[in-house]
Amino acid sequence: MATPSKIQLFLNLLLFLAFIPAAFSTAPTSSVSSIDQLQYWSKNVLNPMPKTIASKLSPLLKQDSNHFASLVSSKQRFPFDYANFCSKAKLFCSTTLDNIRQNLGNGYNSYNIDKHASNKGNPDPNSFFRLAILKNGNKIHLPDLNDRIPFRAFLPSQIASKISTMKSNDLENFFPQSFTSPVTKEAIETSILYCSSPRLKGEIKSCPNSVEDMINFSKKSLGENKLIALTSQSTKGSNKEVEIQNIKQFRSEKVVSCHEIFFPFATYFCHLLSSTRLYSVDVVDPATKVPVNRLLAICHMDTSGWPVEHVAFKILKFTPGRGEACHWFTQIDLVWLGNNGADQKIL
Repeated sequence: MATPSKIQLFLNLLLFLAFIPAAFSTAPTSSVSSIDQLQYWSKNVLNPMPKTIASKLSPLLKQDSNHFASLVSSKQRFPFDYANFCSKAKLFCSTTLDNIRQNLGNGYNSYNIDKHASNKGNPDPNSFFRLAILKNGNKIHLPDLNDRIPFRAFLPSQIASKISTMKSNDLENFFPQSFTSPVTKEAIETSILYCSSPRLKGEIKSCPNSVEDMINFSKKSLGENKLIALTSQSTKGSNKEVEIQNIKQFRSEKVVSCHEIFFPFATYFCHLLSSTRLYSVDVVDPATKVPVNRLLAICHMDTSGWPVEHVAFKILKFTPGRGEACHWFTQIDLVWLGNNGADQKIL
């Protein structure tokens, strides 16, 4: 009989095949970087990889991964092989983009980041809410759950480990074209500010740019060897009125939240804040009661260490420590729990 880990690996491989068949058709006898990422997930995560993550697995063949890793190690600029690298790795190295909107945790920007971002003056009034909102039958207006972030694949860990998400010079050296456009340059610099800004009270944070690093950060932060990764079901209901039904709370107060940020390669801003509560919430159409979506909501019960300029206080109209701040997760966000903190019935 197959062991559970082998069964999980088989299921993840099937999921991968459904989303990225081209990687196998290119060179079926070669080892593909994405298989390493899937295997690492299966060894450390108990539930299947969400589709939004599976679609971002690296398509690089092993020999290409080794070649580009050697270029990064030598600190050479990429222009001589730039287009080839971006194409094969499925990165976003173009400058033909009008706008990028990053949720970035629905406003986890401290005042210095808020001043830098181009959308600083228009926070979504539905981005944060109070815990009292989560009651069966309550009608609420959902925020925009969509992110206007172009598709980028993860880098293989052997390349990602050599590129810093906290140094503008490092990124500009490897991805010079991304800094020639004001839109992509500002988005990258805003992401760097998120990664390098001071931690909030009790916060543990990192900006992992590989699947393996995101798993390792979550394991270390939670003190767990086996994890469960959750995400909201879809973006349905965005900017619409819905009715709350079927609220369930997870048992763990230790939660790692990961929000996608913009670099030429897939990267996440991950952090753990103390005194949190995580909920699964079904929302339905208020008139027909037809199911619309199943969302994750997190409530930060202790805001005493948050900066007074935090966007949550602008929306909720209170000062640090005077109340809790809750927000929704999008389908490209990830929530990590230890095995003991999740209720398997609502996964």
